[in-house]
Amino acid sequence: MKLKEYQGKELFRKYGIAVPEGKVITGVQEEPSKIAKAQTLSGKRGKSGLIAPATRENIEMMLKHCSEVLVEERLAIEKEYYLALTIDKEEKEIIILFSEEGGIEVESVKNILKLPYKRLNEFPDKKFAEIIESMHRLMADYNALLVEINPLAFAGNRLIAADSKIILDDNVKHPEYKQALTSLEQEAENSGLSYVELDGSIAIIGNGAGLVMATLDVISHFGGKTANFLDLGGGASTEKMEKAMDIVLKKSPASLFINIFGGITRCDKIAEGLVNYKARNNVRIPIIVRMIGTNEDAAKQLLAKNGIEVYDSMEEGARKAVENADK
Repeated sequence: MKLKEYQGKELFRKYGIAVPEGKVITGVQEEPSKIAKAQTLSGKRGKSGLIAPATRENIEMMLKHCSEVLVEERLAIEKEYYLALTIDKEEKEIIILFSEEGGIEVESVKNILKLPYKRLNEFPDKKFAEIIESMHRLMADYNALLVEINPLAFAGNRLIAADSKIILDDNVKHPEYKQALTSLEQEAENSGLSYVELDGSIAIIGNGAGLVMATLDVISHFGGKTANFLDLGGGASTEKMEKAMDIVLKKSPASLFINIFGGITRCDKIAEGLVNYKARNNVRIPIIVRMIGTNEDAAKQLLAKNGIEVYDSMEEGARKAVENADK
């Protein structure tokens, strides 16, 4: 479960991490001297006009995309950093990710420090230690998979979390964050799928919350807007893939990007589900697949036989999905 920005900042405040003064509104309350931030779960809000001065026009536009807007004080930012704690699945440990360059273009930054949390004493700049320790406590207490601050701003002689991105483990119940589900979200939950409706035009199916989040980010990087978050989970069956197809296509997206990294999930089963669904339904939109892992050769042969594009690179597949959505 991905928390909205204001929910993440409430947790930051609880754990002693400074955040800007702000309030959440559900109707138009004009305050042009402040910043309005649409509380959507999609990335690149700034580039989409969903972070802007809190004028009446801007807030009215944002409320067409979401039901809540965060209105905050403006910060006189002197320096932006990137800081996150996440789980290294291969090493099965929490790691620190840090960059001296934060903000909306962090995806293009090459010099990102990666350090196991257990070696925090080796972190090169001690002024970040207290914030990192607070993020770690939050992560442990709430079973978070990711706690990210981007940017972590230096303003007014202190470090302030100017944004928040927190993903909680869906396998752990978080009743305080129980959100009303749309009909499709409820249908997905009943089918054992993790699904969130978004407001874009590119449908997404992936396996693993981290991979799906990365997919949303790379689609945004290439200028696209995602229609949903859908995580098949591990070991997905042919039938589960067919159900996932049925759910994401009900929103009539412009294209579909399927991003699979097969471990316990078998690529051939995913391919069978895709081909079966496509054969039974009049699917007219472009379908782009990036697929690597268990039984990928058999899967790629089946997909190629049925005229479905397959890529090894997530970036290449995402770019193609965006191009097709724009046609």
